[in-house]
Amino acid sequence: MTPEEEGAPARERRPTLADVAAAARVSTSTASRALRDSPLVRPATRQRVVAASKLLGFEPDRLARSLRTRASLFVGVIVPDVATIFYAAALKGAQCVFEAAGYQVLVMDSERDADREAENLRTLLAHRVDGILLATSGGFEAPQDVPVVFFDQVGFGAGVGNVAVENRGGMELLVGHLLEHGHRRIAFVGAPTGLTSATERLDAFLAVLREAGINPGDDDVRLADAVWSEASGERAMREHLARAEPPTAVVAASDTLAVGALRAIRAAGLAIPADVALVSFDDPLYGDLLDPPVTALSRHDRELGERAARLLLATLANGAAEPAEVRVSAELIVRRSCGCE
Repeated sequence: MTPEEEGAPARERRPTLADVAAAARVSTSTASRALRDSPLVRPATRQRVVAASKLLGFEPDRLARSLRTRASLFVGVIVPDVATIFYAAALKGAQCVFEAAGYQVLVMDSERDADREAENLRTLLAHRVDGILLATSGGFEAPQDVPVVFFDQVGFGAGVGNVAVENRGGMELLVGHLLEHGHRRIAFVGAPTGLTSATERLDAFLAVLREAGINPGDDDVRLADAVWSEASGERAMREHLARAEPPTAVVAASDTLAVGALRAIRAAGLAIPADVALVSFDDPLYGDLLDPPVTALSRHDRELGERAARLLLATLANGAAEPAEVRVSAELIVRRSCGCE
């Protein structure tokens, strides 16, 4: 029994190249050449084929054609979590740059799993993409013939370039601001140090304190989970507050960790910033509307994606040179959570 006989609507068939050829009264090969602007096709014939394709709503299967011709004009992007605000914005910036240059984008979500990331890479290579942007979760396998640009997480010694936030400079702004407020017991809520963004922010936090004559101990650092979740940030902040000498200020390594820390401070019946000052490496969503508004570093999520895409396009156009490293600078947005009026 057919779907129509069962009462279900039939799915509309997409027009094919053969349909276009029949409508234009030419062979399929001629229709294909006409749609590719081949000089072998007469202008009048080309116009007839193009008109037929528009009338039928024909869209060529670019992916299938790329597999035949090996001229893909496709790039791949792999992110750990496409639903995260940062990766969504960076992806949007990269996609706009790629599409303006005539490239289509294939997006893969590794779900922060190294094995899944490695499988994502194999899938993109099987589809013969021209290049890849990779926010790695640790599953990188270096392809020999496809340029890879890392973004957010730096891939030292691999790929043709890296684009990341200026983690050291950003931490200098945050810790330096708290020091100007007179704080000496400054705590850190960060993430596991398996990837560069977490490692660089922790290392910079410790270095800035030491340069200021403060010797931070192990108790001054609490690490959240691998996804930088609000719940793990809240847990880490509770541990700080339970210490014999709790901190008077805390630096959160991300927006989600900052929101978790804020919740823990409130739950303990403490006031921000009177009891504990709070600053965040990333500006939380609606950070200016939180109570109190959170002092944070400005976000450059979309710019980071755009610059990573431009770096990959430059490599595709000019060939690989020495691996490039691009750092996106941050600015301090001063609000009330740090103690400023």
